[in-house]
Amino acid sequence: MRSPNCLTSSAAPIASPPDHGAEIIRTILEDAELRAEWEAELDLMRARMIRLREKLSEAIRQRSNSKDFDFIAAHRGMFSLLGLENSVVEQLKAANGVYMIGDSRINVAGIPEDRVGELADAILAAIK
Repeated sequence: MRSPNCLTSSAAPIASPPDHGAEIIRTILEDAELRAEWEAELDLMRARMIRLREKLSEAIRQRSNSKDFDFIAAHRGMFSLLGLENSVVEQLKAANGVYMIGDSRINVAGIPEDRVGELADAILAAIK
C-alpha cells in the first residue's frame, strides 16, 4: 500500500520550472544556420497568418457586400477580436463548431486555409 507522502514527494521536483526551453532557444539563436532556419519558418508563419486574415476578410466582404470585417486584414498576430456579441459566439460554437472565447477573439493561426469560406458563411449566418 502506498503512503500518502509519495504524492507530495513526487511533485517536489516539478515545483521548479525546467530550463530546457531556454537552452534550446540559446542554441538556436547562437548558431547562424539554426537561427536562419528559425527566421525562415517564422516568416512563413507570419505570411500564412496575413494570408488567412486577408482571405477571411475578403470572403466576408464578397458574401455580404459589406466592409464591416475588413479590419481583420489589418490586424497582426495570432488572434483577432471580431466584435461579435456573446450570443453569436455561442451560436457559432453550437451550430458550427467554431470556437473562440466569449469576447469573440479567434485564433487566426488555427483557421484551416481551405475552410475560410465556410467560416465566413458561418459568421454571416450567425449575425443575421
